[in-house]
Amino acid sequence: MNSPTSGVDVDKEMLLSRCGIYLINLDRSTDRLLSAEKHFNAVGLPFERIVAIDANKEDLSAYPIDRKIFQRTHGRATIRPGEIGCYFSHLKALRAFLASDREFGVVCEDDVLPQVQLSTVLEDLLTFSHEWDIVSLFHFHRGGPLVVRRAKEFAMNVHIAHISSAAAYFLSRQAAETLVSYLEVMRACIDHSLYESWKHGLRLRSVTPMPVNLAAQAHQSTINIESGKKPSIFFRLPTLLNRSYVAIRVFASGLGQAFQAWMKL
Repeated sequence: MNSPTSGVDVDKEMLLSRCGIYLINLDRSTDRLLSAEKHFNAVGLPFERIVAIDANKEDLSAYPIDRKIFQRTHGRATIRPGEIGCYFSHLKALRAFLASDREFGVVCEDDVLPQVQLSTVLEDLLTFSHEWDIVSLFHFHRGGPLVVRRAKEFAMNVHIAHISSAAAYFLSRQAAETLVSYLEVMRACIDHSLYESWKHGLRLRSVTPMPVNLAAQAHQSTINIESGKKPSIFFRLPTLLNRSYVAIRVFASGLGQAFQAWMKL
């Protein structure tokens, strides 16, 4: 008979056989890589390093960008080089996941701090993976969460308002395939595009409490370090109108997803 400890090991072995973890890290950010290795080793989860696109060193001119939609989304015509590097680094990580034999993947940035319950949360999410496509493991803004599933360690939510952050997310192979196609042309920053479920059609969820946090160095971005002034309110008016429209679409999409989830319980 297996002891409780060996049972946990079997669960984690199953998790690691089905799920890969892909950590985005710049070549020059060796301190962050060491920190990430320490934190992930502490929770017993290995990761594959994805070399981030360095906006300070690489030619970004060949990356496809729809600048008109970007301006309408963010209210500024200028796209910071670091935003481009960050966006296409995530796309690179998604492609690495699809090139593997894993069914599921966690994509994360190198400033995350995995919590002790992360393995258990991922294991539980696998048991009802038919109910979601992509799960945010860390995000900013509450996003009007509606609980659609309760597990032992967490509640799984649908959101009727905007959430953001591409720091860590869990997704299926099918979701990654959809996102690789959807994200091929940059139209917004990655933390916006990733969760536009009302556009790409993926079932977006989150979990509370969040099983991933941000490490102490998270406020010091190495991929996206530029800052800029916001243009005048007159220039940003189309953006404000667009955001109102998006808020309505997010609300309707989230509410629809929540009702679908509740009907299946």
